[in-house]
Amino acid sequence: MTSKREDLVKAAKKLLWERGYEATSPRDIQDASGAGQGSFYHHFDGKLDLAATALEEVSAEMQEVATALLASDVPGLERVARFLGQKRNGRKGCRLGRFAGEASILEPKLRVPIKRYFECLANLLAAAIADAQRAGALHAAAEPRQIAEMLIAVLQGGFVLSRIHGDKEAINRATATTMALLRATGARA
Repeated sequence: MTSKREDLVKAAKKLLWERGYEATSPRDIQDASGAGQGSFYHHFDGKLDLAATALEEVSAEMQEVATALLASDVPGLERVARFLGQKRNGRKGCRLGRFAGEASILEPKLRVPIKRYFECLANLLAAAIADAQRAGALHAAAEPRQIAEMLIAVLQGGFVLSRIHGDKEAINRATATTMALLRATGARA
């Protein structure tokens, strides 16, 4: 049995992913959660407080998934391949990256958990890339952090293309092509 607070957070996580912060009202969250206005304001100071709580949870969940995929004893380039190779439905967009286009990203309570995830992801990718460089699987000409940030940009751009074109596979093609390019640039003669 879940509490009304948990129901509100769960509904907020779903609606924020589907609609974003600005297009989601407290009433929408209350309706989706089955909680009344009294419960909403008993547990949260308002929409911003609930959204920040929901985004903290999403950030933690996404960090856990990224860590499971990227932090292991598997060779660095294979860790990157495992992360990029995850099948994604691009039409849904990134649970956190989608907020970059909203004015609400300027609100620190919303930006901080999103930034925390992307920092974690960049660190994990950079570590895997550095491992691949040390193993000779990738040329060491570029800094691991710069490559990691490029991979994140490709991933987020893939979500954008998927949403713009209504093509859930655009992101998967972008990440597969990026991985093929990484492997090609890492090949030594």
